Amino acid sequence: MSNSLKKVLKLRTVISTAAGMAMATSCYLAGLQIAVIVAGELAWISILIAGLLCLLSAMCFSELTSLYPSAAGIKLFMENAFNEKSAIAIGMFYVILGASMVGAESYLLSSVLIDSAGIMISPAADRFFWQIIFILIVGYINYRGIKITGWTQDVLTYLMFGFLIFVSLYTLTVKDINYTAALSSQNFTVVKVLSAAAVGVFMYVGFEWVAPLAEETTDYRMIGKGMMYAVGLLSVTYSLFVVAMYSGLTEEQLKSGTTIPHILFARNLFGNTGGLLFILMSIIASVTSFNAGLLNTSRFTYAMARDNTLPRFFSKLHPDYATPWAAILSLVVFAIILSFIILVTGKYLFIIIMAAALECFIYVVMALCVLRLRKKFPDKNRSFLIPFGKTIPVTTAILFSGLMIGIFADSTKDYAGNILFENFWVALAMAAFAIACFLYTAFAVPKLKALATERASSRKKRRPGRSV
Repeated sequence: MSNSLKKVLKLRTVISTAAGMAMATSCYLAGLQIAVIVAGELAWISILIAGLLCLLSAMCFSELTSLYPSAAGIKLFMENAFNEKSAIAIGMFYVILGASMVGAESYLLSSVLIDSAGIMISPAADRFFWQIIFILIVGYINYRGIKITGWTQDVLTYLMFGFLIFVSLYTLTVKDINYTAALSSQNFTVVKVLSAAAVGVFMYVGFEWVAPLAEETTDYRMIGKGMMYAVGLLSVTYSLFVVAMYSGLTEEQLKSGTTIPHILFARNLFGNTGGLLFILMSIIASVTSFNAGLLNTSRFTYAMARDNTLPRFFSKLHPDYATPWAAILSLVVFAIILSFIILVTGKYLFIIIMAAALECFIYVVMALCVLRLRKKFPDKNRSFLIPFGKTIPVTTAILFSGLMIGIFADSTKDYAGNILFENFWVALAMAAFAIACFLYTAFAVPKLKALATERASSRKKRRPGRSV
């Protein structure tokens, strides 16, 4: 019977998992929004800037993981740098938003199937049906073991990378792209480029979620390398594809506010066959994102339960597969509930913006953790140390603080320019979540720890004494 996680993951799976959560259907929409903000053919500049910012954050995570290579790593970083209560509260909020992204992504995937495949009868019922189907499939893959989950992640992620790069290069060779007109466009300004870069950060969201897999790698030092390689691959792939997609859409399509720009792009370029192929790629992209999200959040949930900050039930491991089945099952149920709520409200963009803001907040906190832990434990061994002293963590904290404030001060619009909601509502919703998590930390966690102490004491009393 297994009582620990299996150390089987290689660097290729660390990279595919770090990149996988970001390779979602929602990123096509974010990419088009970037192209609309800044002159489309030059969108790659903003995407590369966003990638550079995320690379700075990846360095912070790499140094922290080298200190605490654990499934509870993100919680441990904050706990050792500051205090346990804030670490638990922020960690819980992080898990909730990670699972919520699965709900938002499932909504977008069902939109692709309904709006582009044209095979549905009752849109609302069929949409929820497809949401449940894909969540359950990924849940089962995760349940069956880390090897099959990792293998699935490798195949789907690298297939997506290869496909997007090939299609992008082909498009850029057959389309006449007018870079001169883009350079002279009124949209190509420093302010526009930086605004688009702020949106571009969303295209990398989730790369750091690979950190909870530190206990399942053959060498925990792969986590830091994998994050940085993943950010590099995403930068190149998205830079090429967003420019290709923008150049392959008509002006009417760009202004239509469509939720399936990649499908329209494929139909324009390759006809109906291309559209069907991109529907398949959307399914693969969403499953890749689901798989990475569930793989990582389940390990973090398991680790928090193991530390008695969540109910002990979530720490149960399967005796044969060595997977945290209770955490996986609970997150699957939570994702289905969230999917239904998003289906009823249609507020998938609200979840996406909230996730982007929380990611910026986490990146700020991780940079501060680096600075704090260097001061508290200057002599503790670090297999990776960020170069240039305090420069990179300080820069990371300042830049992502600015991006987070910018998100809250902005308005979320569709591609036609219509305001959907003011983002200060996102800040208020996050504040409400944060208060709930701190209340849980203040009242529920002490009881869980007390129960754990009682259980340990009872086991000691029941243990028979040794005969001399």
